[in-house]
Formats: sequence, structure tokens, C-alpha cells
Amino acid sequence: MQTYLSHLKSSGRPDSGRAAFKHLRLVGAILAGLGVLAILLPNIATFGAELLVAWMLTLWGAVGLGFSWAIRPAPEWRYGVAAFGLLFVVGAALALFPIAGVAALTLLMMLSFLMEGLLSILFGLRSSAHVSNWGWLVFSGLCSFAAGVVILFGWPWTASWTLGLMLGLNFLSTGLSVVMLANSARVEA
Repeated sequence: MQTYLSHLKSSGRPDSGRAAFKHLRLVGAILAGLGVLAILLPNIATFGAELLVAWMLTLWGAVGLGFSWAIRPAPEWRYGVAAFGLLFVVGAALALFPIAGVAALTLLMMLSFLMEGLLSILFGLRSSAHVSNWGWLVFSGLCSFAAGVVILFGWPWTASWTLGLMLGLNFLSTGLSVVMLANSARVEA
């Protein structure tokens, strides 16, 4: 199976691989820069993320309602109206009440961290007899669970910055990994 990087190495044109690695490195640097910015300004990043989610849900709901209206001859059109109508209402509510939206999204993130952490710990422990590196799964689960507990005990005071900080950490780690991937692939090429 050919991957993106192996395809770049075997393309036969030395300039195309070099340009692609530069492009990959640039994408990684932009992501890392956005991550640092979100970490430094977590409140702004939190509200930006909340508004992005709000408007995407609103747009998704509006387009879905249009689609549901267009398929009125089909008996399922009412289900589409109900589902997409709910998306539209939730998106509009998040857009109209961004502070409540930040609190709600932070609660959802906290619950997902707690559930993911618990499931990763249980799966890692259950896999200990079959997988040699099961400890990493338990470690990842403990980190996720700990993040959920921090949000839980700090909520609602942590709501204004948690989403932005987590988004920033994700962008930073993804950006750095893409830069490192581009650098290592360039060295191998």
C-alpha cells in the first residue's frame, strides 16, 4: 500500500518531492502557529470555536431542511425535517447565546474525556495479556480522565478557556508532528 510520503519519494521528479515536503512543512508550521496563538489567547479561541460550531450547525440544518423539503414525495421527508430542524435550532441557539454555548460544549468535552479515559483504561487493562504496549493505552486513558476531572471540578469557571486551550494543544501537537514528518521524510528521500 502506497502512502502519501512513499508516493512523493517514488514520483520520479526530484523537484515535486522537495516542493511537497516544503508544503507539508508549511502546513505544519501554520497549524503549530495557530496552536500557540490559541494557547496564548484561550478565551478568544474558545469563543471562536463555539461560534464556528454554532454557524456550521445552523448552516447544516438549513441546507438539510432545504433537502428535506425537496424530497417531500418520499415518506421519510418528515424525519429529515425533524433532524435537520433540530440541528438548525441548536446551531441558532449556540449562535444567539454564545456564553451558554461555551458552557454546553465544555460539558460535552468533559463528558467525552471522562468516557474516553475510562474506556481506554479498561481496554488497556483487558488487553494486557495480549498486547505488549498496553501500558500506553492505560496512560492515555489516565490523561484523558484526568483532563475530564480537571474540567469537572473547575466548571463553570474553566468553561471560558478550556475549549480554546484544548484546541490550541491539538493544533500545536498536530502541527509539530506534521513538521517532523516532513523533515524525516525529506531526510529519507
